[in-house]
Amino acid sequence: MLVVILGACLLVGCGRSNVPEVQADSVCVDIPNGQYFQFVDGRLVTTSSTEISTQERPRETERRISATLAGMGYPWVALTWDGRTATVSGIAVDDNSRLDAFIAAKSAFEADPVAGPLVERVINDLDVHATEDAIAIRLTQELVEDDGLDWLRVVIAGRVATLDGEAKSAREKEIGYSIGRSTVESDLAAGQLINIVVDAIQIQGQEAPIGVPLISMKQNADVEQCQNAFDAIVGERDIAFETNESIVKKSSSRVLDAVTGVALLCEAHDIEIAGHSGAEEMAADAIDLSQRRASSVRDYLMAYGVSPDILSARGYGRAEAIGIDVNSGDVSNTPNTAFIVRARDS
Repeated sequence: MLVVILGACLLVGCGRSNVPEVQADSVCVDIPNGQYFQFVDGRLVTTSSTEISTQERPRETERRISATLAGMGYPWVALTWDGRTATVSGIAVDDNSRLDAFIAAKSAFEADPVAGPLVERVINDLDVHATEDAIAIRLTQELVEDDGLDWLRVVIAGRVATLDGEAKSAREKEIGYSIGRSTVESDLAAGQLINIVVDAIQIQGQEAPIGVPLISMKQNADVEQCQNAFDAIVGERDIAFETNESIVKKSSSRVLDAVTGVALLCEAHDIEIAGHSGAEEMAADAIDLSQRRASSVRDYLMAYGVSPDILSARGYGRAEAIGIDVNSGDVSNTPNTAFIVRARDS
């Protein structure tokens, strides 16, 4: 609430004014501590800070101060206010951000026309996002309590969130994936931390889902674990490109998401993306096509935050294929959609 003083005459504290117009037209009044002036039905009346506070519910104060903090660069801060005590919570990116956000919130409460005269204590309940497990547990609880998805959980490692669970049908899986991904991406704390959400939801009685290798992975995984994860994701799956093009089809986005997730957890190693064209494609230059496809995959990974310093992309034309002895010359079964990802020690 913005309290303003308007009118033909001015109310000033007792004492001499140096402004002639104010001296001539003003009325000298005593203004006790905690008293304000407001216009009510066209009349200027006095009111106390207590009376002002009763005109506004705590939630409205929380929303107003939250908007102020968002404008200051702290949209991830959450506030609670009971009329006397303010609690500042949220997940900061580091200790400096945690301290700065608390100082900003405390100052905003103390300067607020409604909360300022009443606030007795401001509690710092901010945390630093290193507590990945705490965020994952909270998001999993939200999926259960808000959406009834008691079979779905969120696993967080580094900048990757993996959705894990077993669905009864493909439809249930898609609903769970959509809600789970939205829950992670819309959360303020997770939004500061997570670059990508990976699908590891199993359908009862069907093959293991794409993102299974990420469930047990941690940040800075060793090179062997990284390579095994890449092999498990792309070894038996195709990456679908438009024929004779380097455009990845939408149907392959979740495979690339899983590859990106592994790459984000394996940034301690160099990663080569080796592409090739299919044996039956009629591109005039198979080397050029395979290079463009490898580069397209590299660009996808970079778009989700994988460091370009660790990535390389190389096209091998029709000569190299996943699972095929390149020395045998037999490329008749080479898919026109596959590529290899290699992890090497830096």
